[in-house]
Amino acid sequence: MASLLPLVQDILPMILPASISITKAADILPPATENSASGENVSRVRVISRNAVVDKTDKMCASVLLIKPNSSSPIHHHGEQETILYVSSGKGVLLGPPKDDDEVAQAERRALEQGDFAFVPAWTEHQALNESNEQDLLLVVIRSGGSPVDVNLTTWGGREAKP
Repeated sequence: MASLLPLVQDILPMILPASISITKAADILPPATENSASGENVSRVRVISRNAVVDKTDKMCASVLLIKPNSSSPIHHHGEQETILYVSSGKGVLLGPPKDDDEVAQAERRALEQGDFAFVPAWTEHQALNESNEQDLLLVVIRSGGSPVDVNLTTWGGREAKP
């Protein structure tokens, strides 16, 4: 049986041809700024999430999350999906649910900076926060499952937020 393995590895790509899929950066995060009356670039959208690689396989997907200065994502979880976050640029904070059930307890804070990775288990509530006054926080989000699941919450441990 072991002698068949090399043969199967040679034949399988011919039977199940695959193609490489590329998503261009310009198609993921197009410019989201406008010139204000003073000539400065001003963004009206504070948090931008764009799909990068979705519905190519049922095992994983990728998206990009851009968080403008002094902004944050909603408190959310990704359902059954496990998630890896990669900080492509900027600095930020990954907040997790408070350790106590006390409503006044502070969210657990983990600092993030360019090059860092974070693993978020399935069903784990979290929030990405950009406390900078000037620099965007850009995260690459890789999840198990073919397309992203985002469940926004009203608060830590709260109900699902309705759009």
